[in-house]
Amino acid sequence: MEAVSPEDIRTRHVCGQNATGSFGISTSAIQEFDPVAMTVKTLSGKTYTLIGLPDKSRVGEAAWRKWSNDNRIVAELDVTSDYLNVDPAPTITFKRLKRPGATSDC
Repeated sequence: MEAVSPEDIRTRHVCGQNATGSFGISTSAIQEFDPVAMTVKTLSGKTYTLIGLPDKSRVGEAAWRKWSNDNRIVAELDVTSDYLNVDPAPTITFKRLKRPGATSDC
């Protein structure tokens, strides 16, 4: 997420849930992102490993709301697509082929 402070300072953060889904996380500002290792290093010096596809989680959103309120964030924007390809997988369709010499599709 990109957060905008009252001073119009923009920072970017990871919000989500831990691997077991038991609690939400909102990080300090992202300093480095490694798309190969899928890691994020933050201003606090912590390194987070991102697991799974980007998704909205109730506990992650709650952690973000708390962080935003605590830090008086005045605007926010989901910037996931700036870092990861979040396009849905293409749909694969199949066409039934007729057997040689068959008179129907069955």
